[in-house]
Amino acid sequence: MEEKMRRELRQMVRRGAREGLLRGTFGNVSVRLGEELLITPTGRDYLKLQAEDFAAVDVVSGKVRAGDPSSELPLHLAIYRLLPQVEAIWHDHSPFAVAAGLVTDEVPVYTGEGHGLIGLALPVAPYLPSGSRSLADAVAGVFERTGAGACLMRNHGAVAIGASLFSAYCGAIALEEASMHYLVTSGLSPAALPPEEAKAIRTAFASY
Repeated sequence: MEEKMRRELRQMVRRGAREGLLRGTFGNVSVRLGEELLITPTGRDYLKLQAEDFAAVDVVSGKVRAGDPSSELPLHLAIYRLLPQVEAIWHDHSPFAVAAGLVTDEVPVYTGEGHGLIGLALPVAPYLPSGSRSLADAVAGVFERTGAGACLMRNHGAVAIGASLFSAYCGAIALEEASMHYLVTSGLSPAALPPEEAKAIRTAFASY
């Protein structure tokens, strides 16, 4: 099971790098594996990662069993501990998401896939130092409080959560698109879906 998940994680982070979601060595991705998580290593080229490079960490204790985990490990641990339904986390520094997080406290969502994967709006967590416990707790708290499937971090990047690695990846795409829609339509009057329709889509996506 672990070897299969390591191969899937390698495939997804390479895909994210090829598609421009993961740039350079920035960002990190993890997946829950029983009582542990597998997470991308620190400071590595995503396109060169091998299955054995991912770090294995106990979710409860934070003890590292194998590998050299990302410096954002506290963020992943905080979310997994607070939200047991989360099976995967995708954190990147996609440009529209970073830009949107600089200028608003909440990004409106206008599309069906956005509502399904994110919710009624995309929240923005306050700036706190990267890799810190304070940032980890703040972001986990935003997810718990809002029920959103993604969150922006001011002056930093974005996080998407999911019931699978693929759904977290799709959430990362959706949050970048929502951020782009918001910035491109700023100062205009973009049409929003009716609230009841948006809620129905969010509910429907939860069962996919």
